Amino acid sequence: MISVEEALGIVLSSLPGRKVEQVSFQDSLNRVLAEDLSATCNIPPFNRSAMDGYAVAAADAANAPVELDIYGESRAGGGMPGMLPPGAAMPIMTGAPVPSGADAVQIVEVCRLSDDGRRVTILKPVRVRENIAPLGSEAAEGEIVLKAGHRVGPAEIAVMATFGYSRVQVWKKPSVALFATGDELVEVDQVPRADQIRNSNAYCLRSQLANMGLESEYLGIARDNKGELREKMILGLERDVLIISGGVSMGEYDLVHDVFEEMGLEILFSKVAIKPGKPTVFARKGDTLVFGLPGNPISALVTFECFVRPALGSLCGMAQPQLHRMQGELLADMKQSSGRMAFFPAWVFWDGGGLRVEPLPWKSSADIIGFAGANATYIFPRNRDHLKKGEQVEVMLLPDFFFRQR
Repeated sequence: MISVEEALGIVLSSLPGRKVEQVSFQDSLNRVLAEDLSATCNIPPFNRSAMDGYAVAAADAANAPVELDIYGESRAGGGMPGMLPPGAAMPIMTGAPVPSGADAVQIVEVCRLSDDGRRVTILKPVRVRENIAPLGSEAAEGEIVLKAGHRVGPAEIAVMATFGYSRVQVWKKPSVALFATGDELVEVDQVPRADQIRNSNAYCLRSQLANMGLESEYLGIARDNKGELREKMILGLERDVLIISGGVSMGEYDLVHDVFEEMGLEILFSKVAIKPGKPTVFARKGDTLVFGLPGNPISALVTFECFVRPALGSLCGMAQPQLHRMQGELLADMKQSSGRMAFFPAWVFWDGGGLRVEPLPWKSSADIIGFAGANATYIFPRNRDHLKKGEQVEVMLLPDFFFRQR
């Protein structure tokens, strides 16, 4: 049985090479850039007014209040203005080009226009370059504005549009298939017998994948016989990643490990010192990664976040594919059997003095209802059997941490 850290290291060192694809810039949201993007022009492309007001030579307003002649106008999209003569002021709008001959813009609030509109009184002095965004001050032509490895958000989409990148290269998303195993499972729209339960794991895992922006192909339920497992496996191995829920423990009908061996998969580990989720299996068949996750719902959820998410995130080009971890103050004494790193449900919140970690009651690794109220897990180190109230503990924030409400 290997540690969580060792298991994750094996997963990340076993990844195949990443692939690049070109997509429309609008479709690159939440993807990771596989190329540097450089400024194709200066931004701003001219000395740009940051305020509505009057473009002036700062020297002409040094002894304000001073009255200056009105000359021309500069507005956004109205063309480049002519040169401003000495002793004159030009009405200018936010975003408009500053005329040559002017080196400052005084805001309209401290200017007073004459009744005939031919002269303006500048009531206060203005500094050179005040209220002006100089040419190229936001980006100079040729400067790298987005680096490879950068995850694309709305602001990045705007940057691409600014510089005319209608198509960009991103790391290709891996294709993913998954299925659940077990004679006891029926689908959501079926009524289970007294000895059956509805399949929840596959839909939880699909939701976790969707949270990462990944589509998945659901292959259904494989019954506890090797023939059905092989059929589903053959289909799943056509994808980059195959996720199997259930059938990985030591029971008579837990057949996944046997089928892996019979089909020639390279099994890289089959037990991890993690709670919940000890019987997690990781294997490869060529470049296809295969994760055999335990059948208990919380075990499947936690092992996905600890092992599957980092693998998929890395394949997508993410520099930090793991969930965020932080430190917080534990609000109750907690105990567990030592020997495995444990991930238990918690509600983590900020009270102004730091993060607080409230352990949530749960009954077992099958208690997904108890886990549903969590926005994080708190982590028991492998060598600890007791955490004290008031102690600083490590927490792993779940993907929807910032959207959860109690």
